[in-house]
Amino acid sequence: KEQFRNQNSLTTSVTLRDMGMILEHKGNEDKALKFYHASLRYAIKFKIASEQKTNRNNSGDCSSDTGSARESESNSEEKDWLETDNAIDEPFSLKEVRMARSTAVGKSGDTGHDCDSENGEMELFLEKRFDRWALSKDTAKTDVTKFYYDELFVPVAASSDRELQQKPPGEGPDVDIAMTLHQIGQIHRRSHRYAAALSAYNASLRGMKEVLGTQHGNIAAILGNIGNLYMETGDYDEAFTIYQEVLGIETMHLGLSHPEVAVTLHNIATIECSRGNFSEGVSLYKQVVDMQKIRYGSEHLTVAITLSCLADAYEKLRNVRGAIKTYEEALKIRVAVLGRSHLDVGRLMHKLGRLASGRGDHSVA
Repeated sequence: KEQFRNQNSLTTSVTLRDMGMILEHKGNEDKALKFYHASLRYAIKFKIASEQKTNRNNSGDCSSDTGSARESESNSEEKDWLETDNAIDEPFSLKEVRMARSTAVGKSGDTGHDCDSENGEMELFLEKRFDRWALSKDTAKTDVTKFYYDELFVPVAASSDRELQQKPPGEGPDVDIAMTLHQIGQIHRRSHRYAAALSAYNASLRGMKEVLGTQHGNIAAILGNIGNLYMETGDYDEAFTIYQEVLGIETMHLGLSHPEVAVTLHNIATIECSRGNFSEGVSLYKQVVDMQKIRYGSEHLTVAITLSCLADAYEKLRNVRGAIKTYEEALKIRVAVLGRSHLDVGRLMHKLGRLASGRGDHSVA
């Protein structure tokens, strides 16, 4: 098995990633991470072997292509974890990574948290044994505060432009590596390991840009998740900048009326309101509502969600009449879709009651 995987490393990488996706969809993210990292290792192994073969051909070296120095060294050092019966059944935990104190991704400004904290404000370091194929001899000597993912798709000097032109678009191990990194970032983000997620996202973004350019739809998807991460960590300025870039790519490829564009505009409106720019938020929410009504109809739950956000922005602007009218429209949709006994319906009725009470209309309240 090990010999087959070594001789078919790219196929092995894709298979492992697909298995990881199945596990992720089933909710077993611990096992999924193990398969994703194993997929990375085989993809990078294939990439290194291909580059070495190209270099030998260019230099006229006729030596054997069977294996590389890395392969020989690693095979003699350690058996592949896939060959260990129970290794894949062990849960993925922080015990499998090295931790060090670092600055959180968000704006809290806290540094130097204790290493056994599990609140996401830490850097995670994959052990060398776990992903040895990507680590050069120099890597082990670099700053330990870097992530393993930071070593992937690092920009190189002068010759890179010529090398990029020689890459067939969408082919080779780089796309597979970038896709796997994105899935790893998703799991880290859901687990609130935001620094690790951002590192994996950025590595995926670098890889996709190398192969697909800067305006591809996949670039927008990765940027969108980076923006979501910044939103979750409270870094609204960074999120705003990222979403603006996403919006530019999406409108170019999808047009102004596409649902994905509406989602991005909704996110930008939320950021504007979070930063206190409620007038800008109202303008954007109204634009999104119009787009959603054209796309889904006037009684779709998605429309009700945006209407609720719009009403909240009106309320912050002390536009009570606008807030009540918009909440009532959202309430009508939610009652029709969810029924009068749904919790979300109760929340909207409570808001309407509070607004009515605030303007002295106690009987309505």
